[in-house]
Amino acid sequence: IDDEILKRGAVTFRSTGAEAGPDGRIRVRGDLALVGATQPIEVDLGMSDDGTVVATAVVTQSGWGMKPYSILFGTLKVVDEIDVRLEATLPQSR
Repeated sequence: IDDEILKRGAVTFRSTGAEAGPDGRIRVRGDLALVGATQPIEVDLGMSDDGTVVATAVVTQSGWGMKPYSILFGTLKVVDEIDVRLEATLPQSR
């Protein structure tokens, strides 16, 4: 995917605002740049007790001018709207 779809280009996100939800999660609004196009997007952030930060977002590939990924002569295709999930563990305070 990095070679064929993203063309090894940079993927960047710049936040423009955030608000806390009643469930303790934070909704971050911002601009996501992929394959030379920038679109607004919302990312949900949450943190677990062990310090793991989880970010989730829905990315519609065609919104960035990407053709949904397929292999095996089109017999295996990825849907246009995909769920992206990132996890990071923060270092524990000493």
